[in-house]
Amino acid sequence: MYDPSPQRGPQTPGEKLFVRLLVMAIACFLLVELAQDFTPAKFSVLFFFLFWCPLLVLHEAGHALMALVLGWSVEQIVIGMGEPLKQFKLGTVDVEWRMVPIEGFVRCRPKDLDWPRLKNALVYFAGPGIQIAFSGLILLLLGPERLLQRSNEIGLIAVQALAAASVVSGVINLIPFSAETPERKIVNDGLGILLALFTPRERYLAQMQAMIAEPDERKR
Repeated sequence: MYDPSPQRGPQTPGEKLFVRLLVMAIACFLLVELAQDFTPAKFSVLFFFLFWCPLLVLHEAGHALMALVLGWSVEQIVIGMGEPLKQFKLGTVDVEWRMVPIEGFVRCRPKDLDWPRLKNALVYFAGPGIQIAFSGLILLLLGPERLLQRSNEIGLIAVQALAAASVVSGVINLIPFSAETPERKIVNDGLGILLALFTPRERYLAQMQAMIAEPDERKR
């Protein structure tokens, strides 16, 4: 669950052209790799990348659902980075689809200061947690032997790639790191969990009080 302030992405015509060319180059590389000494197992890489975007939706939905369960307000869900392509309402929540769907964020806000550290940690964890749980469900349904076996069945290869992409994305998001931007430092889910649990109590309460007091229209 990233803070939205640094979400710039490609905006100029040159940047947009570069992104399109990069996507086309990756697609061509995958096609060439698939064509050489083709075996059905090579589809696993293609499926892995194809599932990344739907799993991003699942990830952000996990954040939003946990926030709602805990009594927080969910204001915005953004899928992707860069230039907005489509905007719509999902109930009272603003949903935005952006040009490069490789990461996203949920903008939510606490309504009170009851257990704020635990609640914020749970909201951070819910995104990667739902992905890891989804992979666990696939493992439970197929069994470890079938999920991990080498196969030429396209359907099984797709399911294996789905489980792998889901657990890999979830685990990566739990590895703590941050990124510096001109506006502020952005933390990922893993670092957000640690900060929620171990930031000095008074400082953390002040941060949460500021979130509650912020106006509905936030400046980026």
